[in-house]
Amino acid sequence: MKVVWPLVLLCCASTSALEAQVNITTGQWPPYLDQTKQDQGCVAVVIRDVFALSDIKVRFLFMPWERAYQEGMKAAYIGSAYWYYSEQRSKDYIYTQYPLTEETARFYHHRDLAFTYTSYADLKPFRLLLNQGLTYPPSMLEAIETLEIKTSYATYTSKNVALILRNRADIMVMDEKSAKSYQQELPAQEAQLLVAQAVPAFIQKGYLLINKHHSEYVELYNEGLKKLWGDEDYVAQYRARCSRVFTD
Repeated sequence: MKVVWPLVLLCCASTSALEAQVNITTGQWPPYLDQTKQDQGCVAVVIRDVFALSDIKVRFLFMPWERAYQEGMKAAYIGSAYWYYSEQRSKDYIYTQYPLTEETARFYHHRDLAFTYTSYADLKPFRLLLNQGLTYPPSMLEAIETLEIKTSYATYTSKNVALILRNRADIMVMDEKSAKSYQQELPAQEAQLLVAQAVPAFIQKGYLLINKHHSEYVELYNEGLKKLWGDEDYVAQYRARCSRVFTD
């Protein structure tokens, strides 16, 4: 008994540290995270499924991306979903082990704009629209500074297409699935005005960030996502869910 009791108490103490429901900050990024949909997006479904393996419910709090990042570091939240890698973010949060997405970002513009992308230098004559709080590759940010490329920032990605079509900026950069989601919300005549460059701007992977105050969720999440990604049927369903918006 003297040997067993401490082990039992240790087990129970570890389990009780986990909440029955956790809060995660996020931003609008369809089809991956979408507050207008009942399931809140295909990535939201995966994150909920991971925590459900441990009988934990997830509540997503949607807000502008920069605010989501800052709020996610507060003790009221276990983290923020989901983010591309950056050195600063690896200091502020704990990056989880496995990516939720691999996204191809492209440059988009009005079809009447004479623009062909081969390298970041091609952006120099134009006004580039970026979004506050989102992650861009260091090589692109360095080119913007070195070449003195004119930039403007939007708070909400949902405003990007309108800003381009109304000549408030010349070019935007966005994940191709997200851009297509926003494009499909437009009247057909307007949707046809937005075109994408064939050469990708960059390719990045997205991860759930865990708040350093709540490191007890890291292993649980990593093991859960590893289990789901090991299920071929689940992965196929996930990919179909992320693409369904374009076929409905």
